[in-house]
Amino acid sequence: MKSLLTTIAALTLTTSAAFGETAGYWSFDSGQPGETAKVIASEIDPALEGKAGVNETGAPPVFSDAVPMATVWDGSTYTPANQKNEGSLQFTNDSAKDGVAPIGGDVIVPGDHAKLHSPSLTIEAFVKVNRPTSRFVLIASKRRDQTGATWSLAIDPEGRLRARFDTQTNDDPDRKGFNQGFGSSTDVADGVWHHVALTFDHETRQVALYVDYRKSGGGTTAGPLVYDNSDLVIGRGLDGWLDEVRITDQALHPEQLLRRTQFFSGMQNKPRQPVFLDQTFTRVQSALSPELQRIGTLIPKSVDEIETSMWSLGCETLDRSLADWDAYKGYLEPLGIRRIRLQGGWNRTEKKKGEYDFAWLDHIVDDAIDRGLEVCLETSYNNRLYEPGGATGPGGKLPSGEETLAAWDRWVEAMVQRYSAKGVKEWMMYNEPNLNKANTYDDIVANNIRTAQIIKRVDPEAKVGAFVLAGLNVNMLEKLLTKISDQGKLDLFEWAIYHGYSGNPDRLNPSMDALHEMLDRVAPNIRPWQGEAGCASEAVQYALSGIDWTEYSHAKWNARRMLCDIGHDVESSVFTISDLSYHKDFISRYGLLKTNPDNSIIKVKSAYYTVQNVVSVFNDALARVPDYKMTITGTDKQLTWFAFRDRETGLDVVTLWDGTELPSNDSNITPVDVEIEGGRFESPVWIDTITGNIYEIPAEQIQREGDVVRFKDVPVYDGPGVITDKSLLKFEPARASKKKKKAKKAPKPETKQAAPDVASKLKAFRLPGTQQPAPAVVILGGAEQLAGETAKWLNEQDVHAFVLTVDKGAEPKAIASEVRASLTYLRGQTGPWQIKADAIGVMALDAKAAAAAITVTKDADFTALIQTSDEQTFENLPEAKPEALFTGSKDTWQKSLAKWLEKHKGKVF
Repeated sequence: MKSLLTTIAALTLTTSAAFGETAGYWSFDSGQPGETAKVIASEIDPALEGKAGVNETGAPPVFSDAVPMATVWDGSTYTPANQKNEGSLQFTNDSAKDGVAPIGGDVIVPGDHAKLHSPSLTIEAFVKVNRPTSRFVLIASKRRDQTGATWSLAIDPEGRLRARFDTQTNDDPDRKGFNQGFGSSTDVADGVWHHVALTFDHETRQVALYVDYRKSGGGTTAGPLVYDNSDLVIGRGLDGWLDEVRITDQALHPEQLLRRTQFFSGMQNKPRQPVFLDQTFTRVQSALSPELQRIGTLIPKSVDEIETSMWSLGCETLDRSLADWDAYKGYLEPLGIRRIRLQGGWNRTEKKKGEYDFAWLDHIVDDAIDRGLEVCLETSYNNRLYEPGGATGPGGKLPSGEETLAAWDRWVEAMVQRYSAKGVKEWMMYNEPNLNKANTYDDIVANNIRTAQIIKRVDPEAKVGAFVLAGLNVNMLEKLLTKISDQGKLDLFEWAIYHGYSGNPDRLNPSMDALHEMLDRVAPNIRPWQGEAGCASEAVQYALSGIDWTEYSHAKWNARRMLCDIGHDVESSVFTISDLSYHKDFISRYGLLKTNPDNSIIKVKSAYYTVQNVVSVFNDALARVPDYKMTITGTDKQLTWFAFRDRETGLDVVTLWDGTELPSNDSNITPVDVEIEGGRFESPVWIDTITGNIYEIPAEQIQREGDVVRFKDVPVYDGPGVITDKSLLKFEPARASKKKKKAKKAPKPETKQAAPDVASKLKAFRLPGTQQPAPAVVILGGAEQLAGETAKWLNEQDVHAFVLTVDKGAEPKAIASEVRASLTYLRGQTGPWQIKADAIGVMALDAKAAAAAITVTKDADFTALIQTSDEQTFENLPEAKPEALFTGSKDTWQKSLAKWLEKHKGKVF
């Protein structure tokens, strides 16, 4: 690193008399990040060199590359005081117990130098408090008699700036000047960088305290400063970072202090350019027409109005420039989701071995924090400097090899040191490692433990999410957690993270129940987090392809995914803020904002407004009610519903919808009756979360009997509706209009034609959710138990399975007819069920089934015959050959079949 640069010396000399002379300056740039500090260089006079150490107990400070700004400007001269600010000093103080006097790491500067005895002074620094302690923290203190203080700038246990002066003379028996204290009203222990300053004017004896250039306290001392040769102490008792400590021999004006811009006018917060959002009640186009009176439309709540700890938002792929932060950043705060997910981008940051250029990520993280957002950083991906074939996106091999792993360790440590200092406290592991079959369970566990240990060593308060798996595979999660538990490392992790892709988001509900049961049993302190899931707003390649997506179904999908997640006490992430431009011929249309190939914004999609609606209603103000007593009549469908209660008022919020199929482009309503025991409503209304429109539930549709509330003819369709109380909502009232005659009730939409008879003969073992269409296999023959076991095994290979039941006495020709009907039926379900259209095959488990399977080889995309026992033989079969024949014991054919099935699978990317 380097020493302080001095520039424009002539200007500095001519202005020093007017604005004071720098008496002492310590920039903490003389060490390497992570190195234990010993000698602290002085930028002004070598005689003011400091020595780092420990007072009583604790650890000495270490050098850090976490800095408040890249260039530090001198407000007196308008020149750089530190042209390239590359380091700070990090203090760790976890041993301070009850008491007052500061203890812990510190820097001691000899106090006998004349420069430290000026009658007037300004002491200033940049400080970031990681956590307050029960004792005072000395930012800088010129001791007196080694126990008192000529002057002292400190932080009290409440996190507020304090100054102390001992101005009594030795012949003052009343000691009126002893321990004079001046306080600040501003809390600086909030985990962000602050500029702090203390000034004293000899002539007026005026004291002033400044926090971020604003006066925050002060007063008048009993007398002038009285010095002796006691030491200058810096940083004692701090748990956090300190940078750019400077003493000047005059009381400076706030505009003359160290700062991040050349001119003080540049310090003022510039108004952000507003983004244009549709505020009308038709902002989401919908044909939905409930027979209720619309009374208004939700007014979305922004990040500064609500707390949304259960939600997160995907801001991924910036490490590969597939989206543009500056293009979409203005849309983040109005959306209402505070926590965002970013990817670290090793390959973008380290382009020359051992050198990190964090500028691109600094820009994003700093801006996000400035907007009041909370950042969760993911450690992905590999780096081609060390592994030329390493992937810089999903589906790659985890870092391996001695050199690569050593470089990975350094990169993770550097990233955590830098961004924990900026306030980043949440971290995710390498993204979707299970997409690459070469990454074994042991590989994933080893990478997770290795990475988490580095994160927790650098920042013990960090929270780490494990796995980040593609898809919700409870069995896989259990095996991974068990391996971590066996090593005694579960306490490294806060979350088990998976990506909840499914054409129908409601199909993951049983898996989330199973996930909770497994976590309670295997890792009770680990919480589930659905860390990435979305769908497209139009036809899309790869993940969730083959479905006729539109902006309307896209909005419904996002609302259903979000509410299913929190309805199962699973933290939920929305994927993603903007479309992702993989290349000019492939733009992934998953975003809430539609983009051009150059990542510029074209428009706000319907789903953006829908997500606004969901988070405005469902946020930390509510608590889920798991044992809510609600009954629904009027439909044979199994509706999805969840209940919540407002923490402050105790009023209820109930959401329900038809989740039996994929979100459609229709707005067909089915009226149902809802009975709630113990329901708490005063002025009930119904909300369509997709549009945000609010409708009054008329008195004639509400019945109350004791503590039972009944709602008649509640609208239900495949987008989430909400029954709640009007008093809980912030909304724009609808314009008054002439009351229309109540329209005749529209006839119920025609029900879909009954599935063909073959559907009743197929026992489905469908995957709960996939990121891309998956192969499907019709299983024939074999004992019921064997067929079921085989189907479950196929699910573990990410393959849909359907066991066809046929009459025991049926001949191969009759079985073949049933198989053809089954194949035709499944081809009609490829979109809704996420079946890969060109990968629907047949698997036979005995000789008779094999004879039937071989006769339909032209109808199936592949055919496999399984010899499940040594006694079983396939003799006297037709001459037509199957695509593959797997023989031998179960342990033998399953491994080869799993490998063979891979060629029939689609790709996520």
